[in-house]
Amino acid sequence: MKMDRRVVDFNKEILFGEIGALISIPIITYFVSLFSKNATLISSAAVIGSIAGASFFWIFMRAYDDKKRHELSFQTLAADIGYFTPAAFISTLFVYYPVLFFVSRYLIVHKDVIFSSVIIAQVMAFSLFLLVMNFYHHYLYRITGTDL
Repeated sequence: MKMDRRVVDFNKEILFGEIGALISIPIITYFVSLFSKNATLISSAAVIGSIAGASFFWIFMRAYDDKKRHELSFQTLAADIGYFTPAAFISTLFVYYPVLFFVSRYLIVHKDVIFSSVIIAQVMAFSLFLLVMNFYHHYLYRITGTDL
């Protein structure tokens, strides 16, 4: 698979989703920390905030890119989601969220700094997630010819 506009768009959409997660995680963890100092609860809120923010921003950017390529339709967006979501779900379940949860919890417990702890954990989790998703994107194209 050559480096073309679709590869750039694929990574831009994931990055945009991550921006959504970066916006929602600190907000949600801040509000949860007002009511509880439980590190497990705060770290769980970081995971929930990440899901909400990333999903909304990714779908928005994906629809924008499809519209820009004159491919926006319910069927196209549904197919994109159908190929992307299972891989993203598995990657987040086994890579992204465990790193986000355990690293943020460790840093909160040992450093007692909530905001920077979840941001550091977020950057680590996203870096691994982006790597896994690009491998998936590459092999999906090589095996099926499907280009997200």
